[in-house]
Amino acid sequence: MSQPIERIILVNLKEGVSEEQFKAVAQHGREVLGAIPGVEIVSLGIALHQGASHRYLVRLRFHDLEALKIYETHPNHTTYGLQEWLPIITDEILNDYTIAY
Repeated sequence: MSQPIERIILVNLKEGVSEEQFKAVAQHGREVLGAIPGVEIVSLGIALHQGASHRYLVRLRFHDLEALKIYETHPNHTTYGLQEWLPIITDEILNDYTIAY
């Protein structure tokens, strides 16, 4: 039986990037990344406390490990990441998890 995979990404914004700019980029990411086969959820969280080490959380849920592999090399992911995501974020922490329950 295949198990879902979740990617959790914690980030901050680079100096000079507004929260509105970030939300627009994140919303576009939700559309283009969510269109990749096997991607089930793309969501954004904002820290409740201003002093949190990382202000934003991005959560992606994949149907299984194979879906994650497809995602990694899919043009939607690679293009979006290089052109829109990486230019505005810093302090990225990224981990993938097998979902047990």
